[in-house]
Amino acid sequence: MNILEVRDIKKADILQGISFDVKEGEMVAIMGPSGSGKSTLLYNVSGMDKPDCGKVMLGDTEMVHLSEDEKADIRLNRIGFVFQQMNVLQTLNIFENIMLPVKHAIKNKNERKEYEKRAKLYMKDLKIEDLAERKVSEVSGGQLQRACICRSLVMNPEIIFADEPTGALNQRSTEEVMEAFLDVNRKGTSILLVTHDSRVASRCDRILYILDGELKGELALGKWEKEDASREKRVAGWLEDLGW
Repeated sequence: MNILEVRDIKKADILQGISFDVKEGEMVAIMGPSGSGKSTLLYNVSGMDKPDCGKVMLGDTEMVHLSEDEKADIRLNRIGFVFQQMNVLQTLNIFENIMLPVKHAIKNKNERKEYEKRAKLYMKDLKIEDLAERKVSEVSGGQLQRACICRSLVMNPEIIFADEPTGALNQRSTEEVMEAFLDVNRKGTSILLVTHDSRVASRCDRILYILDGELKGELALGKWEKEDASREKRVAGWLEDLGW
């Protein structure tokens, strides 16, 4: 079953009519050169921006024609976001940053306690439970991005959208963050991420290649199981064939 269905979306001179699906429990990468429309595509299918035309279905909800308030409600309650720049508040500690969506969405204090328990479980799963009281400036980039993944999960989203989530990280932190994404995906959360990194993309179930605002190629890889050099070579060869 599809969690996301995108049909012929266009945006100014950037997106030229793109169609694809994301299945429940699938992790899909979007790749392509700088300026190809990857991030624009992500923002338009997630409701952060509005395409000029086309159709975007999140489950049984048609996204394009919703009001801004309706889209804001969906972004808060049904969608998770992870960004390269790791949008966090420096004045809050790690746990407080993770709980920000709950603070905005849940007003009942007793109900919030259940979300606090959930957040702590995610922190334990992603190996940052001992960082709860740390300031943002006191943790590494990889640790902070894992905290952002926890924040994206705390409202139990149907899908996570991630825009270059490892783009500002070194190789070690990138591996840590991708292990976190894989763990989240194994538990059933769908993920659609933009990346320039073929190693990151090789861990996804499928890769979409975007060029000049058009979908030019698609590579199905299946579920990642373990470190596999042949899989990475397959991705590299596919990208080379596409001229990148």
